[in-house]
Amino acid sequence: MERIDPSTFRGPRAYFTSFDPRIVERTHNREKLRRDVERKLKVLLLVKSNVVCAASHLASSFVYAIFKDNPELLSEGHIIPAFRVDKQDLSELFERKRFPGKDDAMKFYNEYVAKTVNWELQENSGWFRERFIAEVDNENSVIRRNLEGISPETLRLLVQELQSSQILERDQIERIAKDLPHTYRRVLLNFRELIYHISGARVVNCESSLPQENYIDYDLADLSQERTKLSEEQILWKLLLEAVLESFQRRALPIELLDALTFKDILMIRKPLLDSTFQGKYDQLVTTSVSSVGRKDSLLFDVNELEKIRQELSKTFKMVLEEEVPRRMEKQFREHRSGLMSELVSVALGVLGLFPLVGSVSGVMGLAKESPALICNLGQFRRSAASIHDTDLYVDYRDAAFKASIERAKVSSKTELVDMMEMLLSLIRSKMEV
Repeated sequence: MERIDPSTFRGPRAYFTSFDPRIVERTHNREKLRRDVERKLKVLLLVKSNVVCAASHLASSFVYAIFKDNPELLSEGHIIPAFRVDKQDLSELFERKRFPGKDDAMKFYNEYVAKTVNWELQENSGWFRERFIAEVDNENSVIRRNLEGISPETLRLLVQELQSSQILERDQIERIAKDLPHTYRRVLLNFRELIYHISGARVVNCESSLPQENYIDYDLADLSQERTKLSEEQILWKLLLEAVLESFQRRALPIELLDALTFKDILMIRKPLLDSTFQGKYDQLVTTSVSSVGRKDSLLFDVNELEKIRQELSKTFKMVLEEEVPRRMEKQFREHRSGLMSELVSVALGVLGLFPLVGSVSGVMGLAKESPALICNLGQFRRSAASIHDTDLYVDYRDAAFKASIERAKVSSKTELVDMMEMLLSLIRSKMEV
C-alpha cells in the first residue's frame, strides 16, 4: 500500500463524505442512499482527477458492499482513503467496530487498497475548533442567521462553553447543544458536520470552491429552508449538459440516466479525460464563476450567493460552447462523420415531473424500451438485436464496440466540453441499445 503526502496532489480533487456513518445511520432507505452515493461518485470521477474519502468510513457494511462490487475503484487508485499518519495498518480502522462481514471486509481492504493519503490529527482538530467557534460567534454568518430564534445570552454562553474545550470533538458539541430546541439543535449539528468535513478536506489538500455542496449532504439550502442547491451533479449534468444539448436543439436529460452506467463504464470514459485537459478546464470555469461572487463575512456561501454562482456558471458554459460547437461540427464534417446532432441521445419529456425514479440498470432499460416519451438516436453502432439470436453475443458486441470507440476517443483542447459530453452520451446510448 502506497502512502501519499497530500502536498503532492495536483489537478482538480474532491473529498467525498457521503460514506460517513452518521449519514448512513440516519437514512432508512439504504437502497436509495446507495444509488445517490454512487451517482455522486460517478460525477466526481468524471470531473476530478483525485477523489479522497476518509479511511475510517470504510469500516461499515454499507461502504464495504459498494467497494466489494467495484474493487477497481480502490485497486486502481481512483478513490484514495485518507489514513491518519500515525496509523500503521488498515485493520486499526476496525477496532471497536461490529458489523456483518467485518473479517471479510478487513481482508478485502488489505488486498485492494492500493493508495492512502496521510493526514495529521492536530492540524485537523485545531482548524475545526477554530472555524466552528468563529462561525457560531459571528453575527453575520450563515449559521447565526439560522439560529435567530435563540436569545443572544444563550448563544453567548454556548460560545463560551465551546471555547473552554482545547480540543473540540463532535460528541462535545452534541452535549453542549442538547438543551436547545429540537429545530435549532438539528441546525447546529448539521452545521457541525459541514465544518467537520471541510476540515477533513483541508488536511488532505482537497479544498474546493463549493465545499458545502461537494462534501456533505447537509447543504446551505437545507440550513436556510430554501431549495436553491449547487452541487457537482447539478453543475455537470444540469448546467453543462443542458448547455451542450441546447446548442444542438436537444432537450435536457434527467440525471437518472446516469444510473444506467456502471463504475467500469465511468472508469472507461475517465481514462481519456485524465489524458486530456478537460478536468482542468472544467475546474477552472467553476472556480472563475465562484470567485466572481463576493463571499460575505462568512466561511460559507449563503443561498443568494449560490444562486448568483449558478447564473454565472450557466452564462460561462454557454460562452465557451459558442466557440466549441462550431469547431466540433467543422471537425466532424472534415472527417466525413455523421453530425453530432444525430449522435447525441435525445430525450423528449412531456412532463418532466412525471419521469419515474430509476433505481437500477434494468429499470433504465425498461424505461427506454417502454416509454413513448423517451427517444434515442442510436448512432453509428446501431445494430438490430433481432438479427443476433444469442443475446449474450449481442451484449458482448455492444460493449466491445463502445470500448473501441472510447479507446479511439480524443478530447481536443479546443472542444473539451463538447467532446466530454459526446463520450458520456455515447456511453449511455450504447447501454440502451438493447
